[in-house]
Amino acid sequence: MIEFEVVEEIIYGLESGILFGMASVISKLGFVFLEQGFPTMLVPVCISISICCSGTGFYYQTRGLKHGRAIVVSTCAAVASIVTGVVAGMLALGERLPSAPTARFSLLLGWLLIMIGVVLLVSSSRLVRHFRWPSRRIMKSGLVRTGSQRVKDSGPSAVIPAATLHQLITSTAKEKA
Repeated sequence: MIEFEVVEEIIYGLESGILFGMASVISKLGFVFLEQGFPTMLVPVCISISICCSGTGFYYQTRGLKHGRAIVVSTCAAVASIVTGVVAGMLALGERLPSAPTARFSLLLGWLLIMIGVVLLVSSSRLVRHFRWPSRRIMKSGLVRTGSQRVKDSGPSAVIPAATLHQLITSTAKEKA
């Protein structure tokens, strides 16, 4: 896959994730405004803005899924949504990270591992080329050996002989008549 296509997948995933994260923060912001005594009209306004952000996020995610790999787009969207929600929640709503050092370290380590996972996911096709797999010949031939018997791949891409197809078509036509 060309580098541009990978960048496009990541961008669509990040765009949709940021919009999803902002949607959740904006909807919560409406309820925070209500608790602080602001007019009740702000709740439906914030929820409407949240719905617009979510809808736009689905649009960008769908475009990314149409043009790229689902696993990259969805993972980037999830990571961006989490990070955006947390950062915007800390800045706009005054929320804080856990105060206990172990909990804070665990949270930050989890985020770091997720980011490393996304990088590995995006570059996985290039990394696999560097490994030598002894079963590569088996995978290419479509045959798998289990014990003493050979089993052919019965996936949807399996080849069906023309004679078998002809028999199926003629038997179906006879049943209908």
